This record gives sequence, C-alpha cells and structure tokens, in this order.
Amino acid sequence: MSHKTVAEIVIETLQSAGVRHCWGVPGDTLNYVTDAIRRSEIEWVHVRHEEVGAFAAGAEALLSGHLTACAGSCGPGSLHFINGIFESHRNRAPVVLIASQITNDELGFDFPQEVDFMPIYRTCSVFCSEIRSPSQARRKTAMAAQAALSKRGVAVLILPVDVSKAEVSDEPAFAVHLATSA
Repeated sequence: MSHKTVAEIVIETLQSAGVRHCWGVPGDTLNYVTDAIRRSEIEWVHVRHEEVGAFAAGAEALLSGHLTACAGSCGPGSLHFINGIFESHRNRAPVVLIASQITNDELGFDFPQEVDFMPIYRTCSVFCSEIRSPSQARRKTAMAAQAALSKRGVAVLILPVDVSKAEVSDEPAFAVHLATSA
C-alpha cells in the first residue's frame, strides 16, 4: 500500500475541490505544504505579507466564485492573515486558510512561535478545526472545503508541522460536492 504525507492529502483534497491558487509566504512549518503544492496543479502565489495573501485569496474567491486558499507558517505568520480573513468572511468569499502550527510536542510550553489560532479564527470563519492526526487529514480538509463553499465563508485548517509531514496510507478521497445551478 502506498503512503502520502498529510500535506499531500490536504493539497490533493483542495485541488479536487477546485482550488487553483494558494496565496502566502513560505517558511519553516509550512514547508511540507508548499512542497506538496509545488507537485500539484495548484499555483503558489508568493506575497510579501500574509495579510496581502488573505486579501488576494478573498478577492479571487469573491470574483470567481471558486474556492481559493492561502497559507502561512506558524505563529505570527499565520496570525497576520486575520484582517484579510475577516474581510473574506464578511464578503462570504469561499477561502480556506492553512494555518501551520508548531510541532505538537512544543504546544503549551510558551514556545516563541506558539499562537492558539482556534479562538481567534473561530470568530471569523464558518469552519475552524485542527488536524490532530494523520487519519483526520482527508475528512477535515473535505469538511473545510465543503463548509467554505456551501456556507460561503472562510474555513480554517490548523496544521501542526509534525502532522503535516506524517505519512498516511493512500485511501479513497472524501469528495467535496460542488453545487451547480440548474
């Protein structure tokens, strides 16, 4: 049985849901995700600041009606998306934010890059959840994409770096259902 990383599963699921671009700033805890994007059909769009990435993802999603993504590294990297995410949420733009997180073993020890994203992003999203184990990757990513599309808003996936690089057996994907007009 073949294996893939959680990052690859997340990106494959988002690509299947229609994501064409991912806006963001690469670095440290996001490296597995950006590497998976590099090998996918999703185009990485590098921006100078995460806030710009969130605004750009929101504008693309609002104008195209397609699911769009943005992603950032741990700590302040992913926290800098907040203004653009609030705007996207208000505009009902279908955006998925991949907020990478420090390794699970460092959570709760006042690590300099530690930020509790859940209470922050829960206030401006239709879905906010952390992928806590490799077995949750397919399902939670599909749930995030589905929520962003069906509820017309922002979905936030918090992805610790140790989970991102973990391998998971290659099983059937969870499908994201895209509504079509009659």
